[in-house]
Amino acid sequence: MENLRKIGAIGGAVALALCWPLAVGQIGQSIIEDGIANMNDDMFKSEIVQYDRGYLSSVVHTRYTVIDPVLKTELERDGLATTFDVTSQVSHGLTSLSADSELVDNDMLPLTMHSQTQLNGNTEFTVNLDSWNYQNEAQGVSVSTSPMEVTGDITVLGDLNYTVSIPSVQVDFDNGEEISLNKLTGHGKGKQAKGYWLGEQTFSLQKLDVLDASLTPIFVIENASYSGLTKLDEAGEKLNSNLNLGAQKMHLTDGTVVDDFKLDFSIADVDSQSFDQIMSIYQSSPMLDTQEIESLLPYIDTLFSQGFNLSVNELSLAFGEGKFRNEWQLSVPQGTDNITQDPMKLMMATTGSLSTYFSDELVEQYPFIQEGVDELMVMELIEKKDNGYELKAQISDGKLKFENGQEFPLITLLMPALMQ
Repeated sequence: MENLRKIGAIGGAVALALCWPLAVGQIGQSIIEDGIANMNDDMFKSEIVQYDRGYLSSVVHTRYTVIDPVLKTELERDGLATTFDVTSQVSHGLTSLSADSELVDNDMLPLTMHSQTQLNGNTEFTVNLDSWNYQNEAQGVSVSTSPMEVTGDITVLGDLNYTVSIPSVQVDFDNGEEISLNKLTGHGKGKQAKGYWLGEQTFSLQKLDVLDASLTPIFVIENASYSGLTKLDEAGEKLNSNLNLGAQKMHLTDGTVVDDFKLDFSIADVDSQSFDQIMSIYQSSPMLDTQEIESLLPYIDTLFSQGFNLSVNELSLAFGEGKFRNEWQLSVPQGTDNITQDPMKLMMATTGSLSTYFSDELVEQYPFIQEGVDELMVMELIEKKDNGYELKAQISDGKLKFENGQEFPLITLLMPALMQ
């Protein structure tokens, strides 16, 4: 009897081992089918064309079609495909599935992906684009790239952690103009919300050149960086976002050279529910008609009624030895109701401050800045410092209030911009 139990246990284990790849294959098919179905949105349609499930492996043929009419028209106009077929070779592991996928028309775009999906649906992936050359004679443009790579992992809840590496991209036009990008790298951790990234992202760019037909630089940016962090508060009711942009050097189209550009911008305490509704409406139709604008108004009212804060913690740059720095903060208090019906309420309720600095070298370098500073000095609105000039003011009661006691209605300052 004891031997029979042992034989039965061994037989059961062997049967389970033999059946396990089939079970993994079945579970894997359900995961893949659900994943493909969840990828459908207003821009792309995703579908499984054929699923051949075997004992230790499966072959899956999927199709991705651009259905957004604007994007589809643009792709067709440029002679690009709007439907992409992908073949995936899936292996059934003990606790996961691994897949190697590539475009059916791999000569058009040498894109491949290796992924490993756990039975709970969480997936690790590596996407590679081999050296690629594309030429569109109708548009007079050609594109060539070095090998690119994106790696990361994504959970069934949509949480994504990724890194991207793009060593170089070259775009050449028939008229002789060129665009070249060198060493773009990035990292992100978070998830796609309603039209915005909820989480953190960082990118760095070694150099971007835009050259005219004589190969003279008309725009250059060197050693640029971007970082952004958007998160909800502990209660999940308020959004807080901060972004930083920087560039060691920029050559602008008019020949101006900007050094050490920095922008630190933040928005805090934004009502997440109304913001999500606004973004959802806008994402569904970027060109809003009258009816859609009307549907936005209640959410805009709610957004301002709940209050929020905006600030430029630093905006600074240099022109040679000349330096410029600007900081400002604005606060819309809670209870600023019905601003879509009476926008003046917003102007009266908003409080804040601003500070602007011009170095002596910058004022001397640009006559039009000198003229403006001279006028402000006569009006006693700007103060001379050791190495430059500084302007400070407070914002409240619909007015810009300077340290010398002078006040100016905000509407008179904003009217030229509104008329423009």
